[in-house]
Amino acid sequence: MGGRRTTKEELAQLETFTKEGLTARDIAQKLDRSPAAIRNLRYKKQLVIRVQDETKALFQQRDELNKIVNNLHREKTALDSETDILKKEKTKLEGIIAWDRLLLEGTLSDALVNLKQQRPDLFTISNQEQIEVNGACS
Repeated sequence: MGGRRTTKEELAQLETFTKEGLTARDIAQKLDRSPAAIRNLRYKKQLVIRVQDETKALFQQRDELNKIVNNLHREKTALDSETDILKKEKTKLEGIIAWDRLLLEGTLSDALVNLKQQRPDLFTISNQEQIEVNGACS
């Protein structure tokens, strides 16, 4: 394998990985060897896995990934739904705030006019304001 000897520890790992159903490519990455070296060593040590077994392992990995993708898709759908609800709530609250602002401005304006009429001594009114107030009272 790659010109260097295989240690007993590497052989034990190779056997374990083989029993777990890992592909030659996966084992090669873990042991820092080439996939061809892993296949040759498996053959020499009678750890040969048939192509069907490697294919089965790949299909299992694919199925697991599909489950993850499906779960993520469901989570995205749920988050999209929650986002829509929050957007509707935001729009509703913005409307309420705008309405409350209008009511408050009207109330404050009326209160200020009433206060000016009741206690003119508290305000210095310009000629233009005097004309507007007198025009509104008429």
